[in-house]
Amino acid sequence: MSNAEMTENEHQRRALAVEGALMLLIDGLASRGTISVDEAEDMLRVLASSSEGSSARASSSLRVVSQIRRLRRGDGMATPGA
Repeated sequence: MSNAEMTENEHQRRALAVEGALMLLIDGLASRGTISVDEAEDMLRVLASSSEGSSARASSSLRVVSQIRRLRRGDGMATPGA
C-alpha cells in the first residue's frame, strides 16, 4: 500500500469517526432538550446529504429524533432541558 493510499484511508477513518461523534452529540442534545427536534433534524439532514453511506448512518439518528418528536407531542421547537 502506497503512502498516498494509507493517508487516504486514515482520512476516511477520521471522517467517519467525526461523523459518528456528531450524530451521537446531536442525538444526545436533542434527547436532553438542549436543542429542538427541528434543529436536530436539520443538522442530521446536512450530514445525510453528503453521501449514500452517510445517509444510511444518519437514518438511525433520524429515527431517534422522530421518536423524540412523538414523545413531545409533535412539538419540534420544544427544548424542555434548555
